This record gives sequence, structure tokens and C-alpha cells, in this order.
Amino acid sequence: MHQRDIDSIVGVLKEKCLFTVQQVTKILHRCPYVLQEDPGELEYKFQYAYFRMGVKHADVVRTDLLQYSITKIKQRHVFLERLGRYQTPDKKGQTQVPNPLLKDILRVSEAEFLARTAYSSAEEFEVFKKLLAREEEEKSESPVPDNKSLSLDEEEEEEEEEEEEE
Repeated sequence: MHQRDIDSIVGVLKEKCLFTVQQVTKILHRCPYVLQEDPGELEYKFQYAYFRMGVKHADVVRTDLLQYSITKIKQRHVFLERLGRYQTPDKKGQTQVPNPLLKDILRVSEAEFLARTAYSSAEEFEVFKKLLAREEEEKSESPVPDNKSLSLDEEEEEEEEEEEEE
């Protein structure tokens, strides 16, 4: 590997993800494959875990979270969230339901995840993964942010108001 590639990854971990030097060392020692990841993808994966899941820096290091694909992380997290078995902690780190441990979400086989953490069937998870993939695809295709697009009802109301004004 080129030194600049290593420096780029280390820079993302230290400056963008705000890991300590000691944490970066542990990450590189425990998950050396992060060096081969795209720096932007690595940052996104951390930000998803930190902001969406409420995972602390130490837990990211301890559970080797960065070794897993963003797809696997999202699939399992959103599945649990929609089942009501995972909740993003509030600003104080509190949740209404106790969240499962990261190791029980990521460091287990799919069968074990479904049986012991999600309490769900493989069929349900397969259908969910397809729907989630479709949602992600639609988001990436949509040129207008969801909150700015008008519903059909709103468009009809605007047209009626314009006609009344004339």
C-alpha cells in the first residue's frame, strides 16, 4: 500500500471520526482491512453508527464495527428498528427500550441474529432486505428531497386556489 493511502484512512479516523490515536491503533490492529476501504465510505459508516444508531467511539472499536459492510449494518439496524427492538438514543443516551448489544446484532450469523436478537423468521428478513434495497434505490434516484416534493393533493389544492384567483 502507498503511504498516502494509509495516511488518508488514518486522517479520516482521527480528524473526521474523532477517534483518539490509541483507538485508531486498535482499529488498524483489529480490522486491518479498513485500510483498503474508500475513505468516504469509512466516514459514512462511522457517521451512520454514531448518529443513527447512537454507538459510542469505544463501542465502535470494541465490536470491530468498521469491518462490516454498511449494507449489513443498515439491514440489521433498520430491521430491528422497525420491529421496535432498537431505538436511537436521545441526547442523554437514553432509550425507551433496551437496545441489543452490537455484538448480538453484527458479530453473529444471520440465523443467530434472527433467532436471538430480532425474534423473526428468515423469510421476513429476506422480504425486508428487498424492500429496504428498493427504498435505498428510490432515494438515490429521487432528484427532489422528500420534504420539498408536493403530494398530489397539495398540487390539486394549489391549482384550485389559482383557478379561484382568476
